[in-house]
Amino acid sequence: MASPSRESRIKGSIFGVATVDALGGPVEFLPRGSFPKVTGYQHNNTFNVPAGKGIFNPQAALQNYIRWWKEGYLSATGYCFDVGHATVKALALWRKFFALLEKGGRKDGFEDEQLVIDGALKYENFCGNGSLMRVSPVGLVYSHDLQLALSVAARSSRVTHPYPTCTECCELYTRLIVSAMNGAGKEAIAEELSNVPFNDSKVAERFCKYTSIKDWETMEESDIDSTGYVVSTMEAALWSFFTTSSFQDGALKVVNLGQDADTVGAVYGGLAGAFYGFENIPSEWVQGLQRKDVVGEISSGLAGLVQDDHVST
Repeated sequence: MASPSRESRIKGSIFGVATVDALGGPVEFLPRGSFPKVTGYQHNNTFNVPAGKGIFNPQAALQNYIRWWKEGYLSATGYCFDVGHATVKALALWRKFFALLEKGGRKDGFEDEQLVIDGALKYENFCGNGSLMRVSPVGLVYSHDLQLALSVAARSSRVTHPYPTCTECCELYTRLIVSAMNGAGKEAIAEELSNVPFNDSKVAERFCKYTSIKDWETMEESDIDSTGYVVSTMEAALWSFFTTSSFQDGALKVVNLGQDADTVGAVYGGLAGAFYGFENIPSEWVQGLQRKDVVGEISSGLAGLVQDDHVST
């Protein structure tokens, strides 16, 4: 396989998130083995959604997150659905903060409110995968500077998922995205895990045992939990990536795990797309994706940012 261009990797990652999320949506919440094998797009009966739907400035990003939550901004359906508990709680607090700020009722600043969010969501039961599923663009844009990418990934997570397990998963995933963007092979990407200075015990316990692709290959499907717990989401996505040899095979493997299939699929798609490139995503999945024009505009915009050697926070 010819090495994909940087533009192809960026486009592949963004479309990868969208396509595999759409593949997994119809079987979200379903127990593994309780549904016919997913082979392509299908109607999402859970949320009555048709087939195929599925630069870091924290303040500006949050305003867009709130617009998405309340107005369906950039949603494939025109409205927001299936939002995680931690995300809703955090966005409600941020919405109140911005409203008071606009009226002059808040004298403190963004970082002060972030401390409020940290306190409200400092418990392990807020360790969902909502920040992990959206963090892939950080590794794409900041692939020229690993340490900067890791810092931005943690900041991106913190606005809705500040618990250390969530921020460290986002940092770990971003590290792998950066490796893929810089042309590393799969074995080299797998070996990145052995270079990680784990700080969170839950993340270390799950991932320190993986130092090569062979370690992933020893895991059976029954060993893999594909729930919305952030550590499990990432493990399932990485297992599907390291134990297959094409974008399509990994995508179908991950969504057929069931449980939180759409989000786990999105996490797989972000990394796999950066590794394989856009050209290796099945064309029927791209063509069948709802609002693919918007996804294309976003990927093109990110590619333009990456061409600028002076991207910064």
